[in-house]
Amino acid sequence: MTEYYRDEQVTLLLGDALEQLRTLPDASVDCTVSSPPYFWMRDYGTGAAQYGLEPTPQDYLNTMREVMAEVHRVLAADGTLWLNLGDAYSQRKAVRLSSHQEGLHGAERGARPSWRESRAAGRARMSAENLIGGRPVTEKSLMMLPERLLIAMQDDGWILRSKIVWSKAYCTPDAAPDRPSGRWEPIYLLSKSSRYHWNAGAPGADRDVWEIPASRGGTVHTASYPLELPARAIAAGCPEGGLVLDPFSGSGTTGVAALASGRRYVGIDLSAEYHNVALGRLAQRELAA
Repeated sequence: MTEYYRDEQVTLLLGDALEQLRTLPDASVDCTVSSPPYFWMRDYGTGAAQYGLEPTPQDYLNTMREVMAEVHRVLAADGTLWLNLGDAYSQRKAVRLSSHQEGLHGAERGARPSWRESRAAGRARMSAENLIGGRPVTEKSLMMLPERLLIAMQDDGWILRSKIVWSKAYCTPDAAPDRPSGRWEPIYLLSKSSRYHWNAGAPGADRDVWEIPASRGGTVHTASYPLELPARAIAAGCPEGGLVLDPFSGSGTTGVAALASGRRYVGIDLSAEYHNVALGRLAQRELAA
């Protein structure tokens, strides 16, 4: 275990999610709320170990399955997992650098790197490289990554209780010219046993469509999800005073929601920079409380 920070309510672990999860005791976490890196979406500048930039989507699925198996182990018998995970299209694509890094808009010429530059840097891929089961996914097709992962997780013993539609009110839609623009993402509610903690009176617990504005990316972690999302999940699926885990902590949004509701928090991330941002946000939450 590599502790970056610890106090009575917060523990931040620095390092690979899978390696750090393996240091946690069995059945020690009451609730996990997380939005892992999406496949080939962004380069967060944390090197080859970062998730989401695996050579193929099959490698990505294999890695995520391993991580979720460890989450299953550390989750209490009556615990819940809330997983926000978006899909990806099989297409020619250059991964975006996280916006706090130099280079997203071109440090010298004020523009994004060219395709050739991105390809040379290993940040661009062709649809023929999107292999699942050894075969490329047809160009322009959704790869069904969340669904493939969730089926594998069911095979590993998870109980899939619900698929919630996160309707992104006031979001910036994507600009594809030949299909509907994406304005929602799934949130999966899972448990490891048929009896689990559930607060039926929590906001949103009575419906499977959550209309929540998308995060505006006000921190350096541009993929942060809105505070209301983990707040709802924690209120419904974590006992009072319980321990909340996010193996992809980022800027600490799950942790802020956990502390605000009187829970404790364990966050894991590869980046010390993101942990520093999280600590600032968590400190502000504590002062406000």
